[in-house]
Amino acid sequence: MKKIEPILDSSEIKKSIALFKQGQVELEAWQTLTNNLYSHNSLLSFQNDWITFVNFCRDVNVCPLPAAVTAVRRFVEHSAKTRKAASIKRYVITLSLMHRVHSLPDPTRHREVRFTLNRLYQEKSDDAGQANAFMLSHLSELTARLGNSEKLKDVRDLLIWTLCFEGMLKRSELAALPYNAPRETEEGFVLAVDDQLIALSPEAKEQVDKWFEMSGIIDGPLLRGINKHGHLSDAPMDHSSIYRVFRRAATELGLEGSLTFSGQSPRVGASQELADAGKTIKEIQHQGRWKSPAMPAQYVGNKTASSEAMAKFKRKIEKD
Repeated sequence: MKKIEPILDSSEIKKSIALFKQGQVELEAWQTLTNNLYSHNSLLSFQNDWITFVNFCRDVNVCPLPAAVTAVRRFVEHSAKTRKAASIKRYVITLSLMHRVHSLPDPTRHREVRFTLNRLYQEKSDDAGQANAFMLSHLSELTARLGNSEKLKDVRDLLIWTLCFEGMLKRSELAALPYNAPRETEEGFVLAVDDQLIALSPEAKEQVDKWFEMSGIIDGPLLRGINKHGHLSDAPMDHSSIYRVFRRAATELGLEGSLTFSGQSPRVGASQELADAGKTIKEIQHQGRWKSPAMPAQYVGNKTASSEAMAKFKRKIEKD
């Protein structure tokens, strides 16, 4: 966790608490709160995690900031029913940050919360294992099943699976896509992710066009939540929604119980497909926008290269 100077002025603390208790707060406010020390994707993660916590607090009628120790413990236990250990750890980091930066006691440090976390981490110790690979064959079958559907949710979910696989997108990248991320260029139809242009297939273009036609989106986030009545939200999708979309993929394929897809699954599958096509670890690393070759090496089963790359990357961090 980076060293962020807390707010010390009592009136500023009160004003900031009132703002963030709303849950949905613009990224500019997060940038100011964190002293401009975090990347865009990190701020998106903080934003989504905080919205998740505030929504939970509203559901159980408790205050999110400052949060009581019991509220945090209940939130952790509630999240553990559907989320993996890594997600829970990230939630705790966000909650800790929010309290420390507002000069408030940190409820995540309380022994009651720490005991609950340690117990859950032990129960979820297998979460650290590699995600199941979402392969091209899975995407092709889902396209055959849902490609002609006129249901907005089907169109959105198929587009999510396609973009995540073809673009090797992380969940944070997917959630951050603006409406104009897919675009026509002289080189063809591409997806803009940060400063990189990723080539998309003709099938992906058809899905993008269908999504725009049915959703009517002309600005804001590209991918959004859809409520039980089929109404489209103005807000981008959060990590929980993305998780449910990939859980649905396994259900549609009749694999529920034998395979569990997560937001990481398309990156695993795409890495393996590229390796099978003769791409090097370095080329896969570049295409997936990894800082180190360790993860793509692990995904394609090269454990020796993965260990060497991770050790080299850690030495570089320590040196920096």
